[in-house]
Amino acid sequence: MKRGIKYDFGLQALMLIPVGVSLNVVGYQLCTILKLPVFIDQIGTYLVALVAGPWVGLITGFLGSLVNGMLNPVAIPYSLVSMSIGLFAGYFSKFKFFKNIIGIVVACAVLTVISAGSAAIVTVFMFGGITGAGTDLVTATFLAAGRQLWDSVFSTNIITGSINTVLNFAISYLVVKRIPPRFLIKLNYGAPYIDKEVREDA
Repeated sequence: MKRGIKYDFGLQALMLIPVGVSLNVVGYQLCTILKLPVFIDQIGTYLVALVAGPWVGLITGFLGSLVNGMLNPVAIPYSLVSMSIGLFAGYFSKFKFFKNIIGIVVACAVLTVISAGSAAIVTVFMFGGITGAGTDLVTATFLAAGRQLWDSVFSTNIITGSINTVLNFAISYLVVKRIPPRFLIKLNYGAPYIDKEVREDA
């Protein structure tokens, strides 16, 4: 059966969006205040994308960046990164990449490259390579070593992005696994995250 965008936007999925946005905002503010070299601002995007699909994940990522942008305008252009993560993580969940370790590794590797590439584009073309975040220290190290701006920013985002991806995904995955099966089963993409024994007993 062909499933369109409308399929993703069920009542339960819509209820998850504010939860995901809140998680993103809290994570972003913590990273900004503490000047951390990594970001845990996509936990909500991953969580929603995993159980509610790509399009709901995309919307969650966009709204999270929009809310963060009200407090720090720098966050708004990075909605491109958040939306990309939500979309691709949702599709990886849809095609059950997160059911085994090989799928998880492949998905996280692809998500790292996608987020690093989109973040580098925004950082270079919108901010000239410097945003005031903790990651600027890593970029400065590459520049001091004689590397070009684009190469330095992209390399920084690959390094920090891989850590970001693992952290955000791992936390969101653990949260998803703690969601009661009776709620997961109501979500379009929630069933694969219910333990096999529980599904058989249901």
